[in-house]
Amino acid sequence: MTFGTGTRLRQISPILKNEDTRHRMILRCVENNSVIEGLPAFSKTTKQECLQELREIASKH
Repeated sequence: MTFGTGTRLRQISPILKNEDTRHRMILRCVENNSVIEGLPAFSKTTKQECLQELREIASKH
């Protein structure tokens, strides 16, 4: 099976076209998975730092 050769989901989903919304959804998913694994929920500072890092990574691509 080959991955990464088709249309990206963010190109066809109206919600995911908005970069800020997409980053917040990614962060929410990561936080939920971390809590399921027994880690504490993210603090407001941690969320802001993670969102900033996502923005920096996205700006390089």
